[in-house]
Amino acid sequence: MVTELNFVYAPQIAEFQRDHRVVLYEPLLSTNTRVGIKDRAHEVRCLLSALGISRAHFVVWGDTGAAAYYLAKRHPELCRSMVFVGLADRYRFPQPYGFWLKMLEHLPIERVVSSRVFATLLGRFVGGTQIKPEWIVQEALVVLRLTALFKHSILPNLTEHRPTPGEVHVPSLVISGDNDHIVSVAQARRMAALLPNAGAAVIKPGGEHFITYVDDSFVNETVRRFISSVE
Repeated sequence: MVTELNFVYAPQIAEFQRDHRVVLYEPLLSTNTRVGIKDRAHEVRCLLSALGISRAHFVVWGDTGAAAYYLAKRHPELCRSMVFVGLADRYRFPQPYGFWLKMLEHLPIERVVSSRVFATLLGRFVGGTQIKPEWIVQEALVVLRLTALFKHSILPNLTEHRPTPGEVHVPSLVISGDNDHIVSVAQARRMAALLPNAGAAVIKPGGEHFITYVDDSFVNETVRRFISSVE
């Protein structure tokens, strides 16, 4: 995850560090080399090994869930459970955003699309009534070479995520909001349906994409009940 977005986990860190060891790390980011979900899963494996952690509960937000899903598929022995917050079964974007992302994926337009233009598009798409588009733009502009970083380090999470039924048997939970502009309720429910050891997706009425931060009490209570059920 981009360091500037780590605030979304702040309420979960405060809640679960009381009785769990909580680890938040800064992943590899690149503005010129593709970093895919396989690379991210390998990075997590190395991190767990370095910290002496044999198995862990994972709480992942947004597209980072794609890498966590891959980890659970390839290395279930490392995963006590998975909580996917705002993860789609497939990422499909309305126009014109879908068109722009396709262009960014296949053409070197990161050289001509400025960080301000990209941040504005990002704010309009991701923002809502809880986290305003203007605030997202302001924070996104802090990220150096935003367009290139998104292309090489974030977009692969969206394009490489291709789950199929029954791949992941780790106990899992899917949480989403019904006002998330990136992941629809239908997408979240389909994601949950792909997981044999997950119940129905938990949907927060009025919840937007930054649900872990804005609706922290709801998320924390839901996650705690789930983790308690599998420990």
